[in-house]
Amino acid sequence: MRVLIMGAGAIGSVVGGFLAKAGHQVTLAGRDPHMAAARDRGLRITGIWGSHHISAFSVATDVADLRRGDFDLILITVKSYDTRDAVRLIVPLVDENTLVCSYQNGLGNAEIIAEAVGWEQTVGARAIFGVRIPEPGVAEVTVIANPTALGVYDPAAPTDRVREIAGLMDAAGLPSVYTDEIATVLWGKVAYNCALNPLSALLDVPYGALLDTEYTRSIMREIITELYAVGKAMDVPLKPATPEEYIRLLFDVLIPPTASHYASMREDFRHRRRTEIDALNGAICRYAAQYGVACPTNAVLTRLIHARERVLGVPSDECRGMSTQG
Repeated sequence: MRVLIMGAGAIGSVVGGFLAKAGHQVTLAGRDPHMAAARDRGLRITGIWGSHHISAFSVATDVADLRRGDFDLILITVKSYDTRDAVRLIVPLVDENTLVCSYQNGLGNAEIIAEAVGWEQTVGARAIFGVRIPEPGVAEVTVIANPTALGVYDPAAPTDRVREIAGLMDAAGLPSVYTDEIATVLWGKVAYNCALNPLSALLDVPYGALLDTEYTRSIMREIITELYAVGKAMDVPLKPATPEEYIRLLFDVLIPPTASHYASMREDFRHRRRTEIDALNGAICRYAAQYGVACPTNAVLTRLIHARERVLGVPSDECRGMSTQG
């Protein structure tokens, strides 16, 4: 495959690096100093998927130098608040054979891509693995919960081709599967992130500590109950089918293996970066307003996160260009 990683920070570098190592033609588009180090010394990937040094890729800090039709697949790996800017930059590169994949956190990213290239060329991905950049040119894979799931939203999309892409990613060492229920699995991840990320960041505790008090357990129940009400109003096929079942799954199955893990939103606070709250709890609130669903707990958490951003000196309307997913 000819692949462009648009926003090659933490996760984008790992995906691009493994695909390049497997022999695919990869271009990493991102920001210095990380891109400069990768170009000059190669990309080093460490962590739970082993140690790798990869240099068989191209680096671009300005996508204007790239050409239309050069890529079979463009992976958008920027933070959700930079999706619209990233899509605007890659649209001139997209021809009728190019697929564009939202390899990101949160809700609303695929809709932005589809506005520009059409649903038939839009691919969704639910990625649940963690990566950090300890120094420029190095990406460390820290944790994985499930294989990445790829899928399409439109019956006119090339499902066989996306299924093949998932297989190629899996063969490259990136655990991946194809799903016919991409909206369902994405909402499942969003439910997990909405329940855990803002509380972990605001309280400065790992996920496991959120089970220790009835205060936080009750807040998480309210978050999930509201999210399910919004999903039902939107006809999203959620699994498990009820909020009570999801809450049991969250408390008994999903949180314990990651009990010592802190939310990436906490890291955003520590580094005075903008968070992705508007693609998580904030997105649920926006949908709730459209469908007339009450969403008070998600609304309060969204306002608290924005308040904390402001205290730290991060304006809520800040744009960080090619910021990448953490």
